[in-house]
Amino acid sequence: MLESIPGRVFVVGVCLLITTISYSSQIMVFAPALGEKSFIVLTPLNLLVLMVYYNYYLAITTDPGKVPTDWEPPSSLVPSKENRTLGITGPRFCKSCDLYKPPRSHHCRYCKRCVLKMDHHCPWINNCVGHGNYNHFLRFVFYVDFACFYVVALLVWRIRSIMDDIRHFRFEAEPTMTEVTFMVINFVLACVVLFCVGILSMYHLYCLARNQSTIEAWERGKVESLIRRGKIAAVNFPFDVGIYQNICAVLGNNPFLWLWPQEMPTDGLLFPVRAHTDPRIPFYWPPRDPDDLRPSIFSAQYRQAKVRRYEAEADAVDSEDYYDSGSCITDSDAEYSLSDEEQSMQRLMRDHIHDLSGTQYHEESYRRQRRQWEQEFDRDDEDDEEDEEDSVPLANIITRKSPGKEDKAD
Repeated sequence: MLESIPGRVFVVGVCLLITTISYSSQIMVFAPALGEKSFIVLTPLNLLVLMVYYNYYLAITTDPGKVPTDWEPPSSLVPSKENRTLGITGPRFCKSCDLYKPPRSHHCRYCKRCVLKMDHHCPWINNCVGHGNYNHFLRFVFYVDFACFYVVALLVWRIRSIMDDIRHFRFEAEPTMTEVTFMVINFVLACVVLFCVGILSMYHLYCLARNQSTIEAWERGKVESLIRRGKIAAVNFPFDVGIYQNICAVLGNNPFLWLWPQEMPTDGLLFPVRAHTDPRIPFYWPPRDPDDLRPSIFSAQYRQAKVRRYEAEADAVDSEDYYDSGSCITDSDAEYSLSDEEQSMQRLMRDHIHDLSGTQYHEESYRRQRRQWEQEFDRDDEDDEEDEEDSVPLANIITRKSPGKEDKAD
């Protein structure tokens, strides 16, 4: 639906709404009622409106963050062929952009590219909210709250003054119909905007304290659900480094300048993580459901497969069936060594132990089956002995079982 509406329509609508609430209330309501005090009372409001416009402009025009085309994760994180056989795909990869995704980045279907630390695509600014403009977006919504609250406070003051004049029969100060109309319109608009943007501001303030984006908040909920159901081991959100540091990471290190427009100090490719965090986790976050086709390093399936692989390698070396060719390699074959041949044989043994999906045929089950076969063979031998008795001639059996003549004489 948003794709069918030009983004500039939303931007024009927001600008008209800001202008209507801020200036129609000043011209039609506040200035006539305040008289000489207008400059003192309305100057703070105009400064707030100026900050609203400026931060709104920055949120619209600032690039939220583009993934460099030459960015790649550390080479140690790129999966080997053996891990690909197990289904381990390595760091997150965007098929649409054909690029690796840096930590916390996501693909925006409206912008048609990956955005660094993407929070959400906001139609009201006709832009994605990401690493580059998230601080401008926060300041914009905060200043909208301050300005709307100031307008509502002045409107409440004006309504109370009118009611007080009526109560004391001072009808010479009676407001005009135009003033009443603009009072009602601005009061309704300011309250609606304050309510909606206020809820949005509180939610983003909560996310700011936890150093998470809107997408990451949804992901954390899913991860917590997987942990509760026992599908993955307990794992902490790696980017939550404390409330103060979380705020500084977005609004800057100087608390006195948190509400002043400024650029992000980092590039949005790497982020500080909490202590004792596995360095691989930021590149793999969030953990996937182990039931997915491509298990992650967090899944029990991956850990069990890894253990099975190590056990299989040890069994392949210690196995009685391990074959050493003992061949001699001449100096003319320098590119090939005995260790290479042994490694090839070990890989061959692993191929017999593992199938294509990485599932091990357990050696213990093989031994149990072999013992069962041996027991069956032993029973067959006993049956053979019984069969030998069955093959004795009938006359011999009668002679063996019937009493002899001497016994009869006795």
